[in-house]
Amino acid sequence: MVAVSLWVAVLSAVAMAGLDRSLALWLKAQVQGEWKGFWSVVTELGSALYWYVLGLAAWGWSHARSTSALTNATWARWRDIARAWLAFLLALAATGLVVTVLKHLVGRLRPVKLFREEAYGFDPLAFEAAAASFPSGHSQTIWAAMTMLMVMFPRHWPAWVGIGVLVASSRLFVTVHFLSDVLVGSLIGILGALLVARWAARRGWTLRIGKAR
Repeated sequence: MVAVSLWVAVLSAVAMAGLDRSLALWLKAQVQGEWKGFWSVVTELGSALYWYVLGLAAWGWSHARSTSALTNATWARWRDIARAWLAFLLALAATGLVVTVLKHLVGRLRPVKLFREEAYGFDPLAFEAAAASFPSGHSQTIWAAMTMLMVMFPRHWPAWVGIGVLVASSRLFVTVHFLSDVLVGSLIGILGALLVARWAARRGWTLRIGKAR
């Protein structure tokens, strides 16, 4: 993962230097009408609220089932499922915290500033939505969720990867983020989820719920 992280860092730096601005302007001009509406719907899947609700509901249900289990085997099964969903929530929260801190520290201006004021750059510690472009929170959220789902339900990994790519890409097509924002946000989500999964494994937690293909 170190090599992948370095590649993403290099690609993001290159994008910031010469591609982000031109790509955002081109997408703003090209993605209109029905396509704009399509990507606006897709991008909502990256909202953290939906994934927290899913994680909390699944954890609550499995925890309740474990406390009402009549046999040790049933209790252990539901305990493991509850732990898996708890790890899911931890991955979302940990990576979300990292992204929130970086957003305010870096203070990168969003594409809307470029479109309306031809402003492109950074305003560190600005603490305003228009200067919170880097990294992409939706990209972090969807990839943290999808990475954990790949660990929990490995058989369906192509679906999780497809959803992750689609939702992260939507942030470009609705022109609310630059390419480098999406790349780094996605990387944080993936790395953070893997670190949480590794931490859980060290504690002896069984995160796999579904069968591997």
